[in-house]
Amino acid sequence: MSFKLKTILLFLGVSLIPYALSMILLGNSFRQEQYNAVTQEMNTQLSLTVERIDQHLQTLQNDMAFIAKSEVMNDLYTQDLDRRISTMLLSKKNDMKMSGDFYVIDVNRKIIASSDFSAISKIKSIQPFFAIPIHSTFTQEKIAELIVTYPLENFQPFFSNSPQRHYYLKHHDGTIALRPNVFEESLQVSHPLKHQPELTIVLEEEKGFAYRLLYKYEQWFIALLITGAIFIAAAAYYIATGLIRPVIALSDTAKKITRTQDYTQQVSVDRDDEIGQLSDAFNTMIGGMDKALDEITTLNREIEDTQREVVFTMGSIGESRSKETGNHVKRVAEYSKLLALYYGLNEEDAEMLRQASPMHDIGKVAIPDAVLNKPGRFDEEERRIMDTHAELGYEMLQHSNRPLLKMAATVAYEHHEKYNGSGYPRGLSGEEIHIYGRITALADVFDALGSDRVYKKAWDDEKIFSLFREERGEHFDPKLIDIFFERLDEFLAIRETFKDTHES
Repeated sequence: MSFKLKTILLFLGVSLIPYALSMILLGNSFRQEQYNAVTQEMNTQLSLTVERIDQHLQTLQNDMAFIAKSEVMNDLYTQDLDRRISTMLLSKKNDMKMSGDFYVIDVNRKIIASSDFSAISKIKSIQPFFAIPIHSTFTQEKIAELIVTYPLENFQPFFSNSPQRHYYLKHHDGTIALRPNVFEESLQVSHPLKHQPELTIVLEEEKGFAYRLLYKYEQWFIALLITGAIFIAAAAYYIATGLIRPVIALSDTAKKITRTQDYTQQVSVDRDDEIGQLSDAFNTMIGGMDKALDEITTLNREIEDTQREVVFTMGSIGESRSKETGNHVKRVAEYSKLLALYYGLNEEDAEMLRQASPMHDIGKVAIPDAVLNKPGRFDEEERRIMDTHAELGYEMLQHSNRPLLKMAATVAYEHHEKYNGSGYPRGLSGEEIHIYGRITALADVFDALGSDRVYKKAWDDEKIFSLFREERGEHFDPKLIDIFFERLDEFLAIRETFKDTHES
């Protein structure tokens, strides 16, 4: 795949993917808001309807209770009073404009009075909607019962139905009443009646009608999404092509110079932006190539001198021999560079620390083998001897003027200092310890705990992590511990890459 095509695809990806994701998230958010708004509006309408019905039923109950306690009820068995009560019940029925009738029934189930005059003196089995007992004001005994039949059609005036939205009733046993029709897909909200809990009012709306505005918005949204994507794609292609053209010219010129070794070649880019500046810089670079080559040769010579000095120093140290786990120093080097970069050190210092940190224990070569390679714990004298390796390493390296070896001397001297001041050899604390020492200390301990040694087996990871959390701000710099856990996967990847292999 060509650079041009890669760049165009990159621009398209960088521009289109965020745009598409943003628009989709916006669309989903708006859709959810519309869903909620429709449901909320239906709940509001249902609540108002249920409240009116409950108020009506409350009024009906209150009126029946008032009638049941009226003085006229004390002599129900007088024919004239029966008629007067019946007339009063008929008047109440007419006032409430309701279907159904009121009945006064005695303890023998005989109808004494009724808004339906034809039912008086009959014995009928009636299923009441509400029932209010009537008690004698003299004996306080129940002498009759005032009941009302209330057909469900009475709820119809409270329902504002339309072809797309309607109300209906649902009984507690699941049976349905007053449902005008059935929609293929619908939204439903429901609420039980306060004064008739076995009855639930359901508000149902045809789904297509409920979401009509949302569906219309979605059509416009899709059109806008496609139009925006086309515009962004065209703009990305134009911008990418314009950026790539001078870069390709630079590349072609560089290839030609490499092939011909002709440093008189120039590239012409008529632009005032960074690409134009790059072109000018390229031409300047080519014009001064001979001088640059001389400087590079001098730098290479200095690097070679430094490398020879390091090799010589390490060769001299190697004469004493220090037995350590196979790839320990490699891992410590890589851990140290990673910590340095995330701590904020520049690339040059981080790389130099990677080269210097393997010499942190160079002083151990001056420790007697009997102590250095002793299995098990040291006694007090052996520990004192072992602890001198930090100063020994510093003494070995401090006399060099090379930055790398000066850094190595600092690492060797301070990698056993602790953040709380309890380390050695000088008992430094906090930022008194050089950042090189603080970084190498963490890298060294992490690898040492996870490696087999002559005096111990490797710890498992959870035990190491637990210790590091406990030693945050005690043994180790808190910021470095935070970096370690934030970038734990990278540290484990380094350990896996440079893991020790043991021959059987």
